[in-house]
Amino acid sequence: MTHYDVKKLNYRDKLARKNRLFFILKLSGIIAAFVLMVGGGVYFLFFTDKLEIKDVTINGLKTLDRELIMGKINERLDLKKYGYLSIQKNIIFFDSDGFEADLLLANQVLETVQAEKVFPHKLEIEVSEKEPVGIWCVAGECRYFNGEMETWGQAAKSSGFLFITVEDQRLKEEFAIDADFFHAINELMANLSQLTIKSIVIPENSFDEFRVYTNRNFYLVFSLDSNIKDQADILKIFLTEKNKDPNFNPQYIDVRIEGRIYFK
Repeated sequence: MTHYDVKKLNYRDKLARKNRLFFILKLSGIIAAFVLMVGGGVYFLFFTDKLEIKDVTINGLKTLDRELIMGKINERLDLKKYGYLSIQKNIIFFDSDGFEADLLLANQVLETVQAEKVFPHKLEIEVSEKEPVGIWCVAGECRYFNGEMETWGQAAKSSGFLFITVEDQRLKEEFAIDADFFHAINELMANLSQLTIKSIVIPENSFDEFRVYTNRNFYLVFSLDSNIKDQADILKIFLTEKNKDPNFNPQYIDVRIEGRIYFK
């Protein structure tokens, strides 16, 4: 027959209940501390201005309006997570890479964008703009272009000395720079320093011809079929000789046939 000590059993039950209570209180304390810590961290990060972006500097702008970039910054800072947390205002969580990509996508004039976070409140933005070499117009629409044949923006068609204007008068379904004419014009600009080129016109019915208007009273006629550099060299020799003639006042000079020059 087995005997049980009731006193010992009661003691063990009381000890077990005490241990369970201690465990529950300890776990509750840990949970409460964790919630308090997380809540305090969230409050510190997103409901105080201790790490809030307050100062923004933008360097490198030339033609682009500063307010356009500030508009994109404010748009990102006002983004809310879960409907109420302004995470992007906190300098730790501000998405520099995403902002750089968005700004480049929204402004074609920008070549590079670099956003650097300076703790605790400053955002420094360094930008560089594409350098236009001229204005290219197709069917009345004009855009800036650079040496890589990239186009951007809306430009006013003009004839001046700040930018060369290329007007493609041929009918096209969409805006596009003709690569053959582009490379020929670049070659000409690099080898015709004796004259200042104001504008270039690709006539409506042209297959390979383009006209060059300069700071002189005459215009030049070139063709893609001729060697542009060689024709420019011959033209320079021709003009050097003709500049001595006070009666030389042509309407145009035609250099389309390689090795020959005609004028009227």
